[in-house]
Amino acid sequence: MKKLKKAMIIAMVFILSLLPCSISAYAVSTETMVSKLISVAQNEVGYSASGSYSKYGEWYGYQGAWCTTFALWCFNKTGEQLGVKLYANIIPSGGNCNSMISWFTNAGRYHKRSSGYTPKRGDLIFFDWSGNGSSQHVGIVKSVSGNTVHTIEGNCSGKVKEKSYSPSGSKPYANTSSIMGYGNPNWSAVGSGGTTAAPTTTKKQTSTKKHTTAASTTKKDKEKTTVSTTTTTTTTTTTTTRAKKAKDMTIHAATTSLKIGDSVKLDYEIKPNSSSAVVGYFCDEENIIEISDTGMITATGEGTATVVVCANDEIYRQCDFTVSSDDDNASPLSASEVTTIPYIGADVTKSNNQKLNEIGINAERLISHKNYYIIPLCILGTTGIVTLCIIALKAFAEHIRKRRSEAADDTGIEG
Repeated sequence: MKKLKKAMIIAMVFILSLLPCSISAYAVSTETMVSKLISVAQNEVGYSASGSYSKYGEWYGYQGAWCTTFALWCFNKTGEQLGVKLYANIIPSGGNCNSMISWFTNAGRYHKRSSGYTPKRGDLIFFDWSGNGSSQHVGIVKSVSGNTVHTIEGNCSGKVKEKSYSPSGSKPYANTSSIMGYGNPNWSAVGSGGTTAAPTTTKKQTSTKKHTTAASTTKKDKEKTTVSTTTTTTTTTTTTTRAKKAKDMTIHAATTSLKIGDSVKLDYEIKPNSSSAVVGYFCDEENIIEISDTGMITATGEGTATVVVCANDEIYRQCDFTVSSDDDNASPLSASEVTTIPYIGADVTKSNNQKLNEIGINAERLISHKNYYIIPLCILGTTGIVTLCIIALKAFAEHIRKRRSEAADDTGIEG
């Protein structure tokens, strides 16, 4: 039995010695992640769908123009294949082109084309086809050759295509002048095994394309100060209540079908009720509608425009507004003439994760660090099973020994 115990100890020491190597093996280099992203996007080239429906929208939970959902899907797929968290970590968890630009700007990783920034493989590239200062399209930078940028983009006439942009290319769809800027993901934060902190949302961006407003549904979020005074002593007590983090948001409007000149309010509700958030409104087609900083939508031109409402640069909800001509001279719609229709955008956090978050467990962080606890748990589990087997074998061997001893005693008595 001593030999058996010694062998068990040696086996446990050997298994535990492999633990640091097993954990470090999961570190993924930036080059590996970028190459895998390009490979994932490349494999999608040729995929065809309608202009408002795609498998990427099916994954995201919102159907509409799908250049953004294609890019988000590629990052998510890459992370799944490499076992690292990219989606909703080094890129936002949703939104449209302009809200994504705002996200990268807040993180200090957005570069305008006019800044002279040289794009890198794996960057997101944003386009302004109309020249109105608002982005209407996004793609992934595949490579750069001199002054020519090669990309892979979703929803190019309903397909995933490879494209190239150069100073001599035809305007606007092949010329670098249509490039608005680049979002550079923080690959090193993931490759080194860390996570990217959510960009700050307390600082309001000075942009005419993003309208933000601070929302709070309770007065308890404010600092409360109580002063008690007696004839002998003066006691000052300060109690601060920290605002709860917003976990969900719904948006709703009286109608999403407008005529030129109509106006409608796009409202939102933050959950839980005691939470607060900085909310921003975004639109990719500002020649179709205009948005005030209070969420008032005004129809200005014919077409369909996607509006995104973002809370704390973490929760994204969106819906489409369709504007038609006012040739029939119909009067603008009033709130009493329509039925309120709720619009809930993509809920990118799974229901199980939400349940864990509600009891104080950060599900996303738990999943992103799974490599650090799954391996030790497997080792401990294996060690436990081996130990139980050894104990069972020892018990069985002891049982056999006693049986033999009893048999020998019986034989001696009979003799």
